[in-house]
Amino acid sequence: MNLKLKRTLECFAILLITFVVALSSPLNPFMQNEFSIAQNEILDIAHSVKEGFLAYVELDGHYGPVVYEFYGLGYLLTESHTVQFIMEFVMLFFTVLFLYKTAKLYTSEPCAIVATVTLSVFGWGALTHAGAEEILFFIATLTNYHIARQLKSGFLSHHSYLLAIDLGLVFFIQPGYIWYWVVLIIFFAVKFKVDGIEDKLYKSFWVSTIEGILTVGVPMSIYLWYFKNASAFLQQVFTYNMNLIGSFGSGLKMVCGTPWIIIPVAFVVVMIVKAMMGESIMDLCFWLGIIIVGIIVIALQGDGRGSYLELSKALYIVPLASVLSLVDKPLGLKIEDCYN
Repeated sequence: MNLKLKRTLECFAILLITFVVALSSPLNPFMQNEFSIAQNEILDIAHSVKEGFLAYVELDGHYGPVVYEFYGLGYLLTESHTVQFIMEFVMLFFTVLFLYKTAKLYTSEPCAIVATVTLSVFGWGALTHAGAEEILFFIATLTNYHIARQLKSGFLSHHSYLLAIDLGLVFFIQPGYIWYWVVLIIFFAVKFKVDGIEDKLYKSFWVSTIEGILTVGVPMSIYLWYFKNASAFLQQVFTYNMNLIGSFGSGLKMVCGTPWIIIPVAFVVVMIVKAMMGESIMDLCFWLGIIIVGIIVIALQGDGRGSYLELSKALYIVPLASVLSLVDKPLGLKIEDCYN
């Protein structure tokens, strides 16, 4: 198939999936969806911030400034939610796109589409009725791609840089989740050292990581300093969310009580099958460890809301793609040898 036609069809498929997902959004002006309590609170604060009130000082709120500024930007042109819906649609498009790009590294394109549809369509209403979790899911899908590319190709400075940017954004969205990204960076630091990459490249890894953190940290620090709400942010967002970290046992029970938990279970079976077939499963073993860390971090949030539990789906794109890869050979399909 002509490459240009193939890319066009991929883009059309991703747009179609995005459109289906967007139907569940309360921001959609063509639907009768109701806002959740969390969304109403976020939109009220975002509107007040646009009117000049100071977040965390004159306004209550426990999400980071990225959340309020994102939704606040939608009020600059209109008091309706039309612009916010367009912004959300773009974010959803890239969420679906990177789910697909990550899946395509582990299975054929048709199976990657199936994996993307499965994770993005089913149960998505729990996220489009959330606030920060929808943005966090987007960040997590980007992170998945940065992880997968480096597990497949080794150290790539721009992906290490972008992974650190993800960490910085999460800190200014909902700090309770940053430990997942902290562990990821430590993991790659150890992995690249064990792999024996050149000292120059290993130094580049740390430089890229620091640059990524500063790329987000410096402007956000200036923002908090300029509006004189840095200490209030630390108290009402960072300290508040860290104190919310609850019982691991009850949180794990909720996460593992979702139907999606069958995917990592099937993933373990697939790893055994692939090992018996003589295939290398080292990167899949790494993914299993990453999934376990992600589940632990989500479970520690100590919140039973569906939007929190739906975040675990972001971890399952590679396991699902790996499961579907078992049908590639019988169907005469193959994984493209490309990382675009």
